[in-house]
Amino acid sequence: MKQDQADAPLSDADIEQIVMQVKDGRQEPFRLLVKHYQRRIHVYCWHMLGHREEAEDAVQDIFIKCYQHIARYTKTSSFTSWLYKIAYNHCINAMKKRNTRYKAFGFYRWQQLNAGCERDYSDLVGEMLSQLSSEERNLLLLRVIDERSYEEIGEIMSCKPATARKKYERIKKRLRPLWSQQVEGLANET
Repeated sequence: MKQDQADAPLSDADIEQIVMQVKDGRQEPFRLLVKHYQRRIHVYCWHMLGHREEAEDAVQDIFIKCYQHIARYTKTSSFTSWLYKIAYNHCINAMKKRNTRYKAFGFYRWQQLNAGCERDYSDLVGEMLSQLSSEERNLLLLRVIDERSYEEIGEIMSCKPATARKKYERIKKRLRPLWSQQVEGLANET
């Protein structure tokens, strides 16, 4: 990869080349991977965890884990899928650690949203996401926000692509009437 292309998005070939350099003991190229993925992993973690600060901490931990275990990465799946699998597992573990606190926060947020406060679409999206299991939220975020293919989602979530597709369709079907009701309610408030 040429120096003048350092700010250009990385291709899959560039990513594989950087991974090989890091596996060979070079630390400096790893910063290019961080720069390339940091924003996407942060958005993913923020949606999974629901807190900006916790997402920022998670991103740091995820890249540390990635660096520490990069020797385990093999080309049987894309590096992106491998990295998202680390992010997914990290977020699931973080949610398990704070499960009681998370439930209390969800209940508090639900009370706030239903106490006659003005709501906007971001509140509605947050409310909808909070009603999903961590697996469902993960699948929805990977498909809608990060636009991952069902094959990649299957790799990340350790399931078949067809299973990922079916689960996604079920989530959409379940959320569609809820979304319509919420948007209608928001329109009536204004």
